Amino acid sequence: MAHPTSHTLPKANSNYTNGRDNLGTVDESTRLLPSGDEEARRQRPTPLPKAQLSALFAVRIIDPIAYQQIFPYVNQLLVDLRIAEPERVGFYSGLVESIYSLAQVFSMYQLGKISDVVGRRPVVFTGLLGIAVTTTTFGLSKSFIGIVASRFFGGLVAANEAVIHSTLAEITDDTNQDLAASIYFLAWPIGTIIGPLIGGTLANAATRYPRYFSWSVFVEHPYLPPCIVSAACALGGAGLGYTFIEETLSSKRKGVHADTHASSSSGSQAETDSDEAKPASVIELLSIPAIRALTISGFTLCFLSLAFDVVFTLFCYTSIDAGGLALDPSTIGSALSSAGTVAVLLRFFAMPYILRRFDYAKTYSACMYIWAVAFAFLPFLNVLARAYPPSSSNFIYITGSSAFIWPGLLTLLSLSKIAAIPHTLSMLLVKRHAPSPSSLGQSNGLVQFAMCAGRAAAPVVVNTLFTGVNGMEWIKRREVGWVWAVAMVVVALAGARVAKGITSGSRIG
Repeated sequence: MAHPTSHTLPKANSNYTNGRDNLGTVDESTRLLPSGDEEARRQRPTPLPKAQLSALFAVRIIDPIAYQQIFPYVNQLLVDLRIAEPERVGFYSGLVESIYSLAQVFSMYQLGKISDVVGRRPVVFTGLLGIAVTTTTFGLSKSFIGIVASRFFGGLVAANEAVIHSTLAEITDDTNQDLAASIYFLAWPIGTIIGPLIGGTLANAATRYPRYFSWSVFVEHPYLPPCIVSAACALGGAGLGYTFIEETLSSKRKGVHADTHASSSSGSQAETDSDEAKPASVIELLSIPAIRALTISGFTLCFLSLAFDVVFTLFCYTSIDAGGLALDPSTIGSALSSAGTVAVLLRFFAMPYILRRFDYAKTYSACMYIWAVAFAFLPFLNVLARAYPPSSSNFIYITGSSAFIWPGLLTLLSLSKIAAIPHTLSMLLVKRHAPSPSSLGQSNGLVQFAMCAGRAAAPVVVNTLFTGVNGMEWIKRREVGWVWAVAMVVVALAGARVAKGITSGSRIG
């Protein structure tokens, strides 16, 4: 019997899923099961698509590797090229580091939209090949314009995070997406460890390892080796993706069009199918309360998470009198390594339980409040440092202060990693509230666009607040240099309030 023709946008709660027909084949366009015991379905989870999930993991890990492999050597690179003096190199290196995220702001939504038309695979593979090319050109650049251009175009083509998220959502269902998401989201913290390791180990390799890197190209371009290795990782990810990742967009899968038209019993049915396949516009997506809340809170989430990373390092490095902790670089590195370990353990062991036992929307909102606690906690560490000032450069071994400060640092970093849980939940909630399968890429693109904007804005804003406020003599005299933390707490509370607008929706089966 033909369905009535409708030209209205599907409701946000009309969720979709990868259904199964009687033969066990997956059809992305199949609607939710009309009935059935959800608990029984949960006891019979769909097997994970291990090959596709592994390939997606390999693809996703490329972005943090390419993004962060320059961090260990970018300052020295700019000094060596005489682009900046050592005392002013921070401004230029900050620009180089932020231009990558800024470029992603311009292309994130557009790539998600394109993937809803041409398919997921072409966008993902184009991005990986683009990363390989731009990373290599970065290593070959001899001018500031060349360096900035390489990073900018690298960010443009690397903004396929939303597309990869959409692919993961489309190869999983409610019975296995919790475990799949926990594994998949390990890619970012692991990538942030591998990237700096590549950059720090292979920078200026011709001098450090002349036996292997004595070629003239490496002598002339001393920072090319880490770029080549990162580019090789991107090509390897592209190869794995091409081999194992299948096209998940229903309109681009073989036989979908034929099956759809064959099953249409009337012209009105075909018109309905056409309507449902039409992607939603930005205005239509933002008219859905949950998508709007995910977009706004996503900006706040990424702003807060990157602002914390930036200000934490600056806070630890700054002198105690200026509002910091006066830690040496090795101690700061130890703290950050500990944070990376916490992130990996949390994603691997705790996330499956959290996703299985707790409501996604409520957990998202609750974690946003933790950011307020984390930023409020930072100034109290300075208060403790003033009470127990260090007397040696190695802060870890100072008995009086380390008894308070070091446990405080670990607690603070653990809080920041717990507060970052919404990064995982965001993808799952977007899948629930996207109005149709044809709009999933755009929905993820819109949310990821907002997240990239938050990452691009955070370093400038928080550094200006911290450095500017603590540099004012009248603030130092009144010992209220913590007003920057108050500003960040206000932002965190505002983001948590917006996040309350995210509803759970019915689970996707």
